[in-house]
Amino acid sequence: MSALLSAQTRYDPRRLQRNIRVYYLFMASTGFMLFLPVWIIYLMDGRGLSLTEVGVIESFFWLTVIIAEVPTGAIADRFGRRISLALGAIMFAISTVIFALADGFSLLLGSYLVMGIGMTLYSGAGDALLYDTLRVLGRTREYEHHAGRSHGLFFAAMVLATAVGGPAAYLLGYTPTILVSAAVFVVSASAAMMLREPPRRESDFPPDPLHAAPANLRHTASDIAQHEASGVPILQEMTKGFGIVWRNRPIRYLVPFAAITMTLFGLPHFMAQPFVAQHGLNPLDGVADGVIWSSLLIPGQIGTVLGMLVAARLIGKLGERRSFPTILAYGALCLIPLAIWNHLGVLGAIFMVSIAQAAIRPITNGYINRRISSNQRATVLSIFSLVHGGAMSIAVIAIFPAADLISFPAAFGIAFLTVVTLGAGLWLLWHLAHRRDQAERIRRWSISVPKPQALLRPSDVNGVGSNGRNGEDAALYRNVQNLD
Repeated sequence: MSALLSAQTRYDPRRLQRNIRVYYLFMASTGFMLFLPVWIIYLMDGRGLSLTEVGVIESFFWLTVIIAEVPTGAIADRFGRRISLALGAIMFAISTVIFALADGFSLLLGSYLVMGIGMTLYSGAGDALLYDTLRVLGRTREYEHHAGRSHGLFFAAMVLATAVGGPAAYLLGYTPTILVSAAVFVVSASAAMMLREPPRRESDFPPDPLHAAPANLRHTASDIAQHEASGVPILQEMTKGFGIVWRNRPIRYLVPFAAITMTLFGLPHFMAQPFVAQHGLNPLDGVADGVIWSSLLIPGQIGTVLGMLVAARLIGKLGERRSFPTILAYGALCLIPLAIWNHLGVLGAIFMVSIAQAAIRPITNGYINRRISSNQRATVLSIFSLVHGGAMSIAVIAIFPAADLISFPAAFGIAFLTVVTLGAGLWLLWHLAHRRDQAERIRRWSISVPKPQALLRPSDVNGVGSNGRNGEDAALYRNVQNLD
């Protein structure tokens, strides 16, 4: 009892309230990467690499993500999410400086490897910190809203950086433009250190039988105490995280489904720079050319912002079960024009498919957050990013050479065929597991509350009434009615 009171005092909601605003600042500053609209063309035009060689470097980047993702997620769970975010920003600053000054393939590859480690320090930690902050505030149902808005700010900053980056590359040159981004990452690190660390242990939160992790997957207070006292190696943290993902059947199938669809819907936006360059444009030909270059790339960034912002509304109207197939079908349709025509006009399709790609992550993260214990949340979210990294490392090796050696429509056609086969198959497996899981949750609730209608007065269901057991049952009853 005393331990619980101590935790409540330490994690005073009033002290954590500002985390949401500071997290917005962190995400916005992180997104202002001025090198974004010229980063691939810098490698091809400024450093003489082919698109296939760019794909090789990108593949090593994502392999680095695979190797470092879960260990850095476990570090966030063990030592704090804000520390992980700050270290990630510092790593990005260092890697960006190396990237700007590199004059050979080896140094460019090294900058990508450092950047990959920085990215893994970001992923999972920020979403876990946001969710646990909302959990202390009693506002977890707002997660998709705040996650969508924060990621929307991230990509809005990317839009601004894209708009400015093209002309800046002509006025300043590639290297100074890239170095400005390194300075902005220092601002991101400072914002991360302004965050307050929310609880990282399940025992510090009140019980939530419907939306917390299943009881057989949670750590008890004694388990956590023993874990912290013994200093469990990070490898064991990783193993536990994989075990949780595997035993939770809906998450087992959702993670690869979301990772693969995010990858395939994100590749067109990723390939927009060489696609535009193929049609004779170069940002270094003049200020007007830089403005046109940025203008053609901005729609893809705007689509990403819209996707992040629409995620909460989509899940509010359709629910988890219907949101994923809707996004899958919409994104697949948007890939068709890209697979047919090789024309600058299909940049509009890249804008549309970017909406689908961006909407997947906040919805997936919200689904995972509601089904994983707090002390394992960052690790499991990192596993999701790890699988996404694996999908990216394969996709860039398979699809970039197709664009380089055959055509861009051929590359986009490969992405389309993979979506409608592998993506659709994984969605079906998740759908079946999700329905079975929801039925089991309702069955467990009905056992714990044998006669909910008899226990509840109308005033309790409407949120007015006893603060005791009936009030708790009212909350459970309302949640059951809202289960997807």
